Amino acid sequence: SSGINAEYGEYNCFVAVFLSHGENEVLNCVDGKDKKIDDIIDLFKGDSCKALRGIPKWFIIQACRGKSFNTEVLIDHDAKGDDNDIEQQSSKPISIPACADFYISYATAPGYYSYRNIRNGSWFISDLCTTITKFGRYEDVNTMMTRVNREVALGRVVPVDGGFKRQMPCHVNMLTKALYLDRIRCSKI
Repeated sequence: SSGINAEYGEYNCFVAVFLSHGENEVLNCVDGKDKKIDDIIDLFKGDSCKALRGIPKWFIIQACRGKSFNTEVLIDHDAKGDDNDIEQQSSKPISIPACADFYISYATAPGYYSYRNIRNGSWFISDLCTTITKFGRYEDVNTMMTRVNREVALGRVVPVDGGFKRQMPCHVNMLTKALYLDRIRCSKI
């Protein structure tokens, strides 16, 4: 973590992407050693990595989180959301928790499979890239990830035994302010 402190202190955001197999909050690594997701994230917390204190850290994790299949359920209508949310930020924080300023995006909910297309790759990563390319300069990460949730959950299915299996991405938001990617060249993602 001392290398992390030296290398990344000048940036205003940190993004790490993991593409792997996994199960039960563990990633399967190329060296054959499994790594707990929490152990990886702990390396970047404020009490372990001074250089990233107060800086948003976004972890994108494409891996299964279990062996269960997420089946479909039917709904009668599309619930309407509130489009008038107002962001409120504190102007004088005295201190923040060590686990503050993390946003963790999982390809699927705990305990479930994550799907991929043989030609086009992971549903989650494909929809994430499309969404960032289209909206990355205008929308915050949380809003974009809600779009990704909708695309993956409603736009993708695996037909099985007369029904369909689906996938639902899952996110953990511990950010203390909205995270925008407007300084990243989205066309290169």
